[in-house]
Amino acid sequence: MRYLLVCRFGIILSLCALPTATAPSAIDLPGLLLRAQETMNFTVQGKITKHTPGRLTINTEENILFRVRYDDKADIRKSDGTSGTAKDLRVGLTVRVDGELTEAGEILAQKIEIQKT
Repeated sequence: MRYLLVCRFGIILSLCALPTATAPSAIDLPGLLLRAQETMNFTVQGKITKHTPGRLTINTEENILFRVRYDDKADIRKSDGTSGTAKDLRVGLTVRVDGELTEAGEILAQKIEIQKT
């Protein structure tokens, strides 16, 4: 009986000591994917009323102004779906911005889509 108990204890210990190299990578974990999606927690659509390098001011249909910051990592898309650049962003264009709303009320853009007018 004592031998059987020791064997079971040994098996349990050996299972705990298995290497974790076979664990799924961070990108495969559903919780991490969900958190990555949650960082894109704000969307706004409106006309660009001001454009300076790295910054936009957007006026919505409800006449609410939003300040948007973007960098070269932001995915800028033209109305036809092709890749765009900051040079494609002009005052008067309607855009949709997906990003993270900061405590200061600015949107850190991750994706900017120029809308068809």
